[in-house]
Amino acid sequence: MAVFDYKHVGNSASTALVQDALALTLYSYHNLDHGFDAGYQKHGMGVGLPLTLVTAVLGGVDSQGVVPGIPWNPDSEKLAREAVEKAGWTPISAGQLGYAGKVDHRGTFYGEQKGYDTAQVEIMGKYAADGQLTSIGIEFRGTSGPRESLITDALGDVISDLLAAFGPDDYARQYTGQAFDGLLGSVATFARAHGLSGNDVLVTGHSLGGLAVNSLADLSNERWAGFYREANYIAFASPTQSETTQNVLNIGYENDPVFRALDGSDFTFSSLGVHDAPLPSATNNIVSFNDHYASTVWNVLPFSIVNVSTWISHLPSGYGHGLNRLLDSAFYHLTHKDATLVVANLSGPARETTWVQDLNRHAQAHTGSTFIIGSDSDDLIQGGRGNDFLEGRDGNDTFRDSGGYNIILGGQGVNTLELQRALHTVEVVNDGHGTLYVRDADGGLSLTRDLSQLVSDEAGWLGIRQPVTHRIADDGLWAGTQRSDYAHSVNGGLQSSTLKATTQGDWLIGQGADDRLIGTLGQHVFIAGGGDDRLESAGGNNTFVFSGQFGHDTLLGYQPTDTLVFLGVEGGYDADYRAHARVVGADTVLSFADSSVTLVGVGLATLNGAEIVIA
Repeated sequence: MAVFDYKHVGNSASTALVQDALALTLYSYHNLDHGFDAGYQKHGMGVGLPLTLVTAVLGGVDSQGVVPGIPWNPDSEKLAREAVEKAGWTPISAGQLGYAGKVDHRGTFYGEQKGYDTAQVEIMGKYAADGQLTSIGIEFRGTSGPRESLITDALGDVISDLLAAFGPDDYARQYTGQAFDGLLGSVATFARAHGLSGNDVLVTGHSLGGLAVNSLADLSNERWAGFYREANYIAFASPTQSETTQNVLNIGYENDPVFRALDGSDFTFSSLGVHDAPLPSATNNIVSFNDHYASTVWNVLPFSIVNVSTWISHLPSGYGHGLNRLLDSAFYHLTHKDATLVVANLSGPARETTWVQDLNRHAQAHTGSTFIIGSDSDDLIQGGRGNDFLEGRDGNDTFRDSGGYNIILGGQGVNTLELQRALHTVEVVNDGHGTLYVRDADGGLSLTRDLSQLVSDEAGWLGIRQPVTHRIADDGLWAGTQRSDYAHSVNGGLQSSTLKATTQGDWLIGQGADDRLIGTLGQHVFIAGGGDDRLESAGGNNTFVFSGQFGHDTLLGYQPTDTLVFLGVEGGYDADYRAHARVVGADTVLSFADSSVTLVGVGLATLNGAEIVIA
């Protein structure tokens, strides 16, 4: 299941819940960090930091700062309302709830007890086409307030943050009950009156709001007649984690110093530094690749919650940008809770010269495949020596990789792969249907789509290395008027066909039909397509590549010297082939979700695990 799998309801339902949670959470801030986000995108954190901070305070013609009353600012609160309504949610008023507590002109509810009166929450509803209420959203606001009372409200919230860390042992757990006991009772009554149960309620929040989410989950059995016991709880960047229930999905960036800063709800020495040990309710390895994370200069200062520069990874806008792109990724279904995920969140100036990559800073060692998701601008994206999944999205993106087995998706725009080596040292194969395969001298293989150019590193005059750009065309790679041929391949079509190698080293590439691939001359690369294929080999060291949902294939002639590559397959995060293998009679079957390959006449003990790649 994917990284945000929640209650094992499946990828589609979990994705919808997280998207709703993000929409509600961002609305709860009424775009308060709109000015900082716009300033950061324009000026960044380097020499442009002063301008970024000025924009954060004053805003501009495209953003609203924290100082009210500046006439050229757009109304970001109005924009926030439009965005959450576009996501299907509208506010539920105090009048609808029959609630007499404090509420402001926006419909934001405030804490009910002294000491909690700066706590804030929004109550939203989602309705069917016939007007029937189908869901309720409860989104707790983090450490901030509306623009006209930002300082006083933020100070009150900071006191709550400090009390959660250093105050009474039960403060964090009891926070929601103390702040909103009456309101939550009214919401429960309102929901029941509309035929809803706790399972129809989504509870979310960011930072201190995430603490409130975990608090409500902890109290759900004992308060409000147990109505919230089965509610859905998704918290972003919460410093705490529920210690009594597994109903909370705690989502955050590993380079966010606030996320999981407390051990449950206790402050420890590790709260001041790295705190990303695996937790069952939390994501562990999502990186916001922003200006701070990428900078050598900024990282001279230690990663710590007391290092203010690290807090750029904590801002709600950074969560909205990065996580929505992750949810939208073509690779999302291949991820899992402990996957290494890097999302590009660089500013415009930094994006021009900075390669988005897995630097593994401020964290425990990353393992397994790495997923890197670009922005919708021009990105520089670099994989490592392991197995990588690189996605450029929109913009004219440039990719590099350092080996292994990879999938590179360029997305929209004019996209380039820099080989970082001479063209004659790699095999490049075009399947005739939009996919380009690149294999290096070490056997590493990249499956690429939506590329326009390859750049090789060639010896020029006096042996000086220089880049040469090759345009990717159907008939070869063109560097000006010079054409380089693709490696020889026999390509399948849309109908079932028999593909037979004609020379040693041929590539045999199936498509979506049920194909027969015959390679008896050795050193072949077999690309299984999406149908139920029959792959036949006889001698030589061959490579068999199975990617995506590859159907139910049969392989005859497997030898332990052959390489089996399972690339971009569901369940591939478990790289131990034995977890996917079973014996059926005299054969061994390797299965990945709804796809499988049967190795005819091959016993399990015959398999060479060193030559089986699962990514």
